[in-house]
Amino acid sequence: MTTAEEGADPGCGGALRNERIVLRAYVLFRLGGLLQVAIGAVATHPHYRPLWAGLALCAAVFAESLALVAVALRRRRVPPPALAVADSVVLAVVLVVGGGLADHTHGSTWAYFAYPFSLLASIGFGLVVERLAAVLVLAAVPASAYAATAVLRLGEPVWNAVPNGVPYLANAGIAWAVARALRRTGRELDAATSTAAAREAELAAERERVRHARLLHDRVLQTLETLARTPWITEPGLRAHVRAEAVWLRGFVRGEHPAPGRAGPEGRHGPDGPDGTTQLAHGLSSLAEDMARVGLAVELNTAQLRSAGRREGAGAAVPALVAEALVDATREALANVLRHAGTERAVVRAELSGNAVLVSVLDNGTGFDPSAVPGGGLGLRSSVRDRVTGVGGRVQVESAPGTGTYVEMRVPLSAAG
Repeated sequence: MTTAEEGADPGCGGALRNERIVLRAYVLFRLGGLLQVAIGAVATHPHYRPLWAGLALCAAVFAESLALVAVALRRRRVPPPALAVADSVVLAVVLVVGGGLADHTHGSTWAYFAYPFSLLASIGFGLVVERLAAVLVLAAVPASAYAATAVLRLGEPVWNAVPNGVPYLANAGIAWAVARALRRTGRELDAATSTAAAREAELAAERERVRHARLLHDRVLQTLETLARTPWITEPGLRAHVRAEAVWLRGFVRGEHPAPGRAGPEGRHGPDGPDGTTQLAHGLSSLAEDMARVGLAVELNTAQLRSAGRREGAGAAVPALVAEALVDATREALANVLRHAGTERAVVRAELSGNAVLVSVLDNGTGFDPSAVPGGGLGLRSSVRDRVTGVGGRVQVESAPGTGTYVEMRVPLSAAG
């Protein structure tokens, strides 16, 4: 038996406000029940024998109810479930004792004291307890006590006493439904507020990143790329290092690398390591840096791969084995560009296309005639095709003399699985 307060963060605005509404309802219904006790005691006190016992019962009801109200106000929440259980028993005792004290010839008059009070008090069960079954059980205790006392002590017919006990269950059930809706609405409001705040923080961080990226692009990146292209740096190793740093910085400006000390959305992974999409993107990024150090400037585009993985939850659908094979095949394709294409630039693109992952390598080098070279040309059969077909994919090569070369590697995710 639990209360909704256990599932609500007291520091959240919506849940806290709605919990206070439930608290006010609990207090008002309880005080309304005491008003019924006062009116009933004044109107029917001549029919209680002995009178002092009736007054003592009234005093006990006031004391118990005011104690519950005091606990609720002090907690600033409805009382805990344990007190609801005790209250259910107290209401049953009040009904039985009140019926026993009432004059038998005025049996119906005792209900103006105990019956309306206990009906209003039973609403509190629905406001306090979270589970409907427990609410109905608590309400059934005073309902049963009323029906038994009305029939056995006061002589009411069963067909009248039993229906009069149904409102206990109805009152408690309706109160439970209303309180549950209020609490759920409060939690949903808090969740929506938290999500909006988180998105606003992400948007602010992205704006800041874009501003920094613009500054880096306009100042540092252009300087590095200029130094890498011009003969101002004569030492080959230093020149290759500058070229690699320029490649990395361009990837950072595009958002392909998380900021230092901050993991981006694409950097999240499970306990067994990064998912296949993340592994593929990071592997291609590292490959571009490696190629830059040996003289090949690689323009890398993995934006669609990363965004599609985050949007569709497709990251885990790319097996790590496929990512590894595609990175190795791309390395071999770029090595062929470096050895045979006669160019210092290449473009690599990776994306999720339908139910497949696709990586392409494009250069504007000398090109070749695939039909004139066994195996598709330039060692592509052993260096690229074998790696891709080994994970269920295929390789397409398009080239012609003087027009450059396009290599496309596509692996269906279903086949990879």
